[in-house]
Amino acid sequence: MSRRSTSRGLFGALATATVFATAAAVGSLSASIAGAAPAAEIPFGGWDSCPIDNPETSTCMDVTVTGGNMKIGKLSVSIPAGAMRIAGGVAYRENPEAEFGFDQVFIPPNDNSRGIYAKPIDIPGGALGIDLPFNNLFGLNKASATVESTSALPTVDAFQLGVKLPVKLKIANPLLGGKCYLGSDNNPVQLNLDVTEYGVLEEVPGFPDTAVVRNTGHTGQPFAVPTASGCGPFGVLNPIVNWRAGLPSSTTSNSLATTSDVYNIGADSLRPQPAGSPEPAAVVAERSAN
Repeated sequence: MSRRSTSRGLFGALATATVFATAAAVGSLSASIAGAAPAAEIPFGGWDSCPIDNPETSTCMDVTVTGGNMKIGKLSVSIPAGAMRIAGGVAYRENPEAEFGFDQVFIPPNDNSRGIYAKPIDIPGGALGIDLPFNNLFGLNKASATVESTSALPTVDAFQLGVKLPVKLKIANPLLGGKCYLGSDNNPVQLNLDVTEYGVLEEVPGFPDTAVVRNTGHTGQPFAVPTASGCGPFGVLNPIVNWRAGLPSSTTSNSLATTSDVYNIGADSLRPQPAGSPEPAAVVAERSAN
């Protein structure tokens, strides 16, 4: 085994072990979360999003949001369970100037998601801020927001479980068209999520070698949201969206808090072994489940 592959395996194992050690070291925080109302439990979908074919991938990480709330200007939106997921791989690149001697680099899945998977979230009050009769005027007032990736990749911390997301928010409404956004590739909404409470450490039935820290609390650092763009023909409805949401919105007017289940595994546990070697239990279990 080469020095590079050995280091890769050690980093992957170290990241998973650190998840166990960190969660164990904050038992009082885990207990406080366990005593609160439990978040919805989302079944783990497996490691298909982890790019194990990339030799740099040392750790696979999956952050599944199980609840939360986002406030942007005048909008306050509850985040339902399963509305957002961040998944991919982590590479460790030597950097003598970094705190631990290496940088953690996100490796996106082999699809067009860039590691962010999200579903539309209903905006209370719709486009006008009030619920109207006749099914919100036959759906014309209904509005939703969807988190989308930008050209910049997320940043994840497989050791401390933090996440940094440069995103844009797609606002959907029958009158706004399909290109109404808050934020863009050039001017993203920067969501930097720090862990405020470590959750309960568990194993995942059916997925050997996988660690999960359930009910992990993340809080976003202050972030700004720019004015809307692309809303309606030639952007003529941008002012309406800006009025409805209170945009542009400074860092003091926005907030984000989520609860998530954070999954972690060393990538070598998922990789096929050389001919004649027994396959890792995690690979066998995933194949049996499909």
